[in-house]
Amino acid sequence: MNPIDIALRIATTAHAGQLDRDGHPVILHPLAVGLMGKTDEEKIAGFLHDVVEDTDYTFDDLLRAGIPVGVVNALRLLMHEPGTDYDAYVQAIIDSGNPIALQVKYNDLQHNFARRKAYPDLQAKHGKALERVKAAIEEYSKVELYHASSDENVEVGIFACGCFWGTQHQFAKQKGVKRTLAGYTGGEEAFPSYADVRDHKTHHVEAVIVEFDPTVVSYESLCKLFFEIHDPAQTDGVGTDIGSQYRSCIFYRNEPQRQVAEYVMQLLRDKGDEVNTLLLPESQFYISEAYHQRYYDKTGGEPYCHIRRRKF
Repeated sequence: MNPIDIALRIATTAHAGQLDRDGHPVILHPLAVGLMGKTDEEKIAGFLHDVVEDTDYTFDDLLRAGIPVGVVNALRLLMHEPGTDYDAYVQAIIDSGNPIALQVKYNDLQHNFARRKAYPDLQAKHGKALERVKAAIEEYSKVELYHASSDENVEVGIFACGCFWGTQHQFAKQKGVKRTLAGYTGGEEAFPSYADVRDHKTHHVEAVIVEFDPTVVSYESLCKLFFEIHDPAQTDGVGTDIGSQYRSCIFYRNEPQRQVAEYVMQLLRDKGDEVNTLLLPESQFYISEAYHQRYYDKTGGEPYCHIRRRKF
């Protein structure tokens, strides 16, 4: 069963029969917060954000039911422990930098603020917290233009193969890689946002800059890693991430890189593999919003669509 379906089933079961202070079904609030989510993780966490706090469910129950570890880690942050100062609780979420917890708390506060007009004290508390979380998200939401490293011992590769969370996670683990940056490239529009790219308002793909030490790892090795973490036969995305922003591309920075990439692609074709990866000259690379960088390090989750399979 899809984790979103699992989350909905748990939430509706856990909150069944509960009424809020206005006599309305409690489930209406988590349903609203979940539907405000932009990613699957945000939807799941939104549906479940009150379950452990308000019912007999535990975090271990959620893990056993199939809720992803990264989402459960966000839910731990979102739980307001009894006796904990509310301002301190909100600040802990902000300080965590956890992208799921931050966005779900923002959605939760928006909905609570809108429905608490009859309770000025609660609305004021939620409004104050809303402004703090909103400011934090805005700070994390800046997009910057990438400038190449001045270190002569560092080379740069640019790869796109689906959601940049998993792509970055896999490249960052490679020995010899000094730094990775998730971002957007391949489009003409300046400073694209995640929302614009996701909604196809620009022509960019989600991509990753890989700065590496060529004395430790070769560009050829990185190209081979690239092809081992996704299916290059797909033309409409990677795995379950469907859309032009997820297409498979290598952006070469010079002629030697183009030749190496073509060589590795031919190795796969000689094995009988279908390769539809686009080989394109580099274009401006925009470093994505801070909350997307090293996403799985922050959430404690694991990529679901970038599992390495040896091909060479």
